[in-house]
Amino acid sequence: MVAEFRLRLRARSETERGAETGISYPHRMGKAEWGVDPEFFGPRHAHREGRITSRLRRHVSVPGLHLECAAGVGSLSLTLAHTGHTVIAADQSLRSLRVLAERAESIGTAQRVLPVVADITNLPFPSDAFASATSAETLEHIPNHEDAVAELARVLAPGGWLVGTVPAGPRQWSDWDEWAGHLRRYSAAEMRGILTAAGLKPEVDVWGWPLLRLYDEFFLKPVNRRRLLHDGAVDGDPALSTVSSLGRRRWLVALVRSVFGFDRLFDDAPWGVGLMFAARKR
Repeated sequence: MVAEFRLRLRARSETERGAETGISYPHRMGKAEWGVDPEFFGPRHAHREGRITSRLRRHVSVPGLHLECAAGVGSLSLTLAHTGHTVIAADQSLRSLRVLAERAESIGTAQRVLPVVADITNLPFPSDAFASATSAETLEHIPNHEDAVAELARVLAPGGWLVGTVPAGPRQWSDWDEWAGHLRRYSAAEMRGILTAAGLKPEVDVWGWPLLRLYDEFFLKPVNRRRLLHDGAVDGDPALSTVSSLGRRRWLVALVRSVFGFDRLFDDAPWGVGLMFAARKR
């Protein structure tokens, strides 16, 4: 299947793909630039991806062909490749996918990760092609998010699982959402309805309370408010530059991520920062 995708995609130039999908490079969301801003690699990001891989492992005992949509520079795609999945890493940003390909090559997983420029609302894959799929913090950026979910459901094989996350709670709207280019936040009932309408049988849980909620309120939201108001590069602001430097210290990211594990005791508390969904194709 991977060889088939490689041959098909080589036949189309990057220019043609961009013209068909309306993609511009690099992909930008609000004032956040995907794959560059330090939050994409901070402890919150690492904790969320850990929860996604754990949830996928619960439902998919035998790794197969997997689709990761909005793969960015590939932190989740590379993790899934290490656990045995063969990953088609789809994203609209050619720049991010180039970084992903270089990272996969450097750690020896290039044969298990195929970067593909693709629009989540019009995926260039046949129906029933993937054993599983993930899409994390993506749907809130897409105007026609129902079409995106329908496409993800279409390319899943019968019995396949889709796992992902979206921000929770419309009342939690803040400068974070403005900075990231969010169009909405979701209630659990709304997310279940979207997944069900696409022909999936969903499980939707609230996550991220109390520690992550405190982290967002007293650290991340003020940082993102500062980013929103700052027009230059991160390095041009001393405070933002310090935050960026801290986000690149792996030991610190790992330490804070481990502290966030406490929140698992309070899963489904209504005050969490996000929703995690796991949905099976009927």
